[in-house]
Amino acid sequence: MFIRTVAAVLLVTTPALAADDTASSMGRAPTTWSGLYGGVTAGALRSDGEASLGDYEGDLITLDVSNGLFPDSIDGSDTSLIGGVTIGYNHQINDAWVAGVELDLSFGNSDIEHGFARVDPNPDPIFNGVNTVTGYRTELDGLATARVRLGYSFGDTLAYATGGIAAGRVTNSFSLEMTELGYTSPDWNTSGTRFGYVLGAGVEHRMTEAVSIKAEILSYDLKDATVHATDPTNFPGQAIDYEFDNAGVIGRIGLNFRF
Repeated sequence: MFIRTVAAVLLVTTPALAADDTASSMGRAPTTWSGLYGGVTAGALRSDGEASLGDYEGDLITLDVSNGLFPDSIDGSDTSLIGGVTIGYNHQINDAWVAGVELDLSFGNSDIEHGFARVDPNPDPIFNGVNTVTGYRTELDGLATARVRLGYSFGDTLAYATGGIAAGRVTNSFSLEMTELGYTSPDWNTSGTRFGYVLGAGVEHRMTEAVSIKAEILSYDLKDATVHATDPTNFPGQAIDYEFDNAGVIGRIGLNFRF
């Protein structure tokens, strides 16, 4: 819903382009976008927390996979609120084209959990009829980007494309529970700062010489992570991997202040 709202803001801003062109034709001095600026942002992050079955080994795990206890893939979108700060610099190439660089840091926590449950049809009396529950969790704790921007200005309105690198603190977790057997898996996870890319587009409009408002959509993709699950004490020789896709879309609005 929020991303649709941002898209609507982009469309609503478009009529300002014609007004700016009219003002320029009446002899008003062209807007200068060059200079250093800082700002604040607020919006929403949408991610699906997708996990896909990877490599596995061991007779028991192989049988469990064939019995459908471990899904080939699992996902389901989730949206969380974020806010952040921005700093950047623009250079106006001519009356219309504007190039720049922008750094931003978004604060907020995206925590997506999925569960998958199946009753084990294994004829072995130890496992037969046991409710087997697997869990998948993707947590993003903050996101930073460093991007270039290239835009075309219509007086006080700038339409731009942007892209660069992204980094975020990500934790991916996989778990297994068999309550009838009193079994809870070890803490299978991978955690750390992951790097990737970000692409997007937006519209920025100057309300005064020093203050502008913007709306933008960014799509990021951080490095995929593999969680390797083993329990040599209870299930020697068995192993299974799940690969997590750490990607999402951000829709946000912001205020920029020129120095």
